[in-house]
Order: sequence, then structure tokens, then C-alpha cells
Amino acid sequence: MLENHIELRILQNNLHKSKARTHSILNDPDTAQHYNILMLQEQHWFEYTNSSPIHHAWTMFEPTTADKPPRSAIYIRKTITAFQIETSVKGVTAIQIPTEPKPTLIVNIYKPSDKTTISAIHQSLQAHLKNKEYDTIIIGGDFNLHHPLWNPEGYLRQDDEAETLIDMMTDMNLNLLVLSRTITFPDADTTIDLVWGNDSTAERTIKC
Repeated sequence: MLENHIELRILQNNLHKSKARTHSILNDPDTAQHYNILMLQEQHWFEYTNSSPIHHAWTMFEPTTADKPPRSAIYIRKTITAFQIETSVKGVTAIQIPTEPKPTLIVNIYKPSDKTTISAIHQSLQAHLKNKEYDTIIIGGDFNLHHPLWNPEGYLRQDDEAETLIDMMTDMNLNLLVLSRTITFPDADTTIDLVWGNDSTAERTIKC
């Protein structure tokens, strides 16, 4: 996606709290070569530093709401300027990147499979963010929700809260960017990791 002559290349991944996976994704030369933003869920967290891993090449952002360990993080290459945005729900990390004519908004969400949090996330985003203030909006994450809009063909499970998620994205004028029926959780042959964007994002997207 081209934004102010900067191609934003975003990698989204659930690391299942693994120290090895988290260090691998931060240190792998291919990561640095191919991506400049990492939207991570369930990254490893160090109790003795009270933080997700810090890396010399990446600026790390965690949720502003106390969440120990945090379930989402955004890492951005230090060559790109970004500022954190406050949110009031656990598992939500939001940043903005100064771009013209308006800033770019990126939100990373982890919704636990055993908790109903989409309505609270919606209220938090409404309270802290104004869509009209941003040119490009990207919301991605591990939503742990199933719905025919994105489920693989023949996968019949549907979660009631998925309708709440769709209503939230409709209210924010966001559309699903990842192709429907794309398997994002191979262990279960299903789709729970999603990416949403506004019209400006869709027009600039090269591949999702």
C-alpha cells in the first residue's frame, strides 16, 4: 500500500506467547526486508522487564490499558514515525502515522475466544478515534469469531458476536480486505484473523 511514497508492508501473526517465535519474527532478516509494520497477537512477554520484547530496529507499542501480559502489540520500523493512541479496552493497540493529507490509523486487536468484548472495543474506538480525522484506516487482528462472510466454504460454525463485529465495522465504514474464505488458522482450517479498511485503504491496497 503506497502512502506518501512509503509502502506500508504489514505482517500480522499470532505467536501463541512463544518466546522463540517472537524472537524469530523480530530478528529474521526476511522480516526486516519485506515488512515495516508488525501487528502481533499473543507475543511473548517478559515478567522481569514487564514488557514485550524490545528490539533495536523496531519501535514497540502495547495497549495503553493495563493488560498483563498484553495480548497485542504493534512494532514499526524506526525509520517510520508513529504515535500511540489511547484505548480503554484490553487487547487493543492503536497508532497513527503522520501522513498527508491526513494521518494513517492502524489498530491491532486480540479478542479472546472466551470473552465477549467487541461492543466494548466499538465504544472505546468511538470515544478515542474520529474516522474523519484519518485518511487511511486499517484494523486487523485475531478476532476468534466465525461467520459465513469470511468462513471457508463448508465451515458452518457461526458466532453471534461476529454479527456485532460486522455492525461495528459497518458503523465505521470499513470493509473486509482479506479475501473471503482465506484460511488464516491452518490448525483448524478456518478463518479468525481478519483485516478491515476504509475506502481509501482499499484503493491503495496492492495485496492483502
